[in-house]
Amino acid sequence: MTYIIENVHLLKGQASTETSMLVEGQKILASRPSFNMHNHMRMDASAYIMTPTHVLFDPNLPLTGSFQERKDHYLKNFIMRGSTIVLTTVKVQFERELDSKLRQLKSDLIDCPIDYVIGVSIPSRLLNPGFIRKCKRAKIPAIFLEIKDMKELVNIPWGWVKEALFPYNSPIIPVLPENKSKKAKQLQLNAWTELMKKEKVPAVHEDLTDAGPITRFVLKKTGIFPNKSNLHSGGELSYNLYYKNPETEHRDEYGLYFHAKNLAVTVDKGRVIRAGSEVYYRPGKGENVIIKTPGFFTDNY
Repeated sequence: MTYIIENVHLLKGQASTETSMLVEGQKILASRPSFNMHNHMRMDASAYIMTPTHVLFDPNLPLTGSFQERKDHYLKNFIMRGSTIVLTTVKVQFERELDSKLRQLKSDLIDCPIDYVIGVSIPSRLLNPGFIRKCKRAKIPAIFLEIKDMKELVNIPWGWVKEALFPYNSPIIPVLPENKSKKAKQLQLNAWTELMKKEKVPAVHEDLTDAGPITRFVLKKTGIFPNKSNLHSGGELSYNLYYKNPETEHRDEYGLYFHAKNLAVTVDKGRVIRAGSEVYYRPGKGENVIIKTPGFFTDNY
């Protein structure tokens, strides 16, 4: 069915625009200020703020728990917070494990109600050209590097790593020790950023374990954006509607995530999955999102 969502207060990042959308099924056919010459059914969104759905990072999904435990986790941590896609990881200690662990994770996610992107988490000793090439063949868009001590990074052959990453360019994302203080962790992130810029290696300079949705910068680096978490003509119809009130009117897209009590509606690929306190839980509807080109819309390093 084709219809029009009009009077949309669209918030993307920190930028807000007033627009209307012509939609059909799970797609946005066109977006413009108005569709006055069209006779389709109309939905008035003037009482809401519309944002793309959030992308969250969660390497600890309860895959071996009961169905009820998994359902509760997805409802509490994703759907009720306006997220319809998760970036998760498979933990690999040895190169030979990669293929079997990927198969197992995809099997464990078969009843996932939201879309998922799979990265790989490895110790620093495994960051070598051979393993990177295996990741490229498997279309893994993010390599999480577990760093116990920054001195480990000195022995990594960064020139070979950079060469092996090209042209898929999966960014390397630091995983820092959890027992570090906030100040110590920031110093490590600063050192990481300086090294990656010096070596010109595709990398993320943020700690993804912090609370909140994944930032637009990281979504671009991993290639999740622009196909996901993005409302544009020809794109996927997945969005959140927040009540427009003094508490939400001056927030950016990231800030609205922390005001979930004002989240009224979540739509995933054209279907309402949450309206007020009502949730439409659909196990197995999540898809493995394959990233064709990480970092296509950003710098290579």
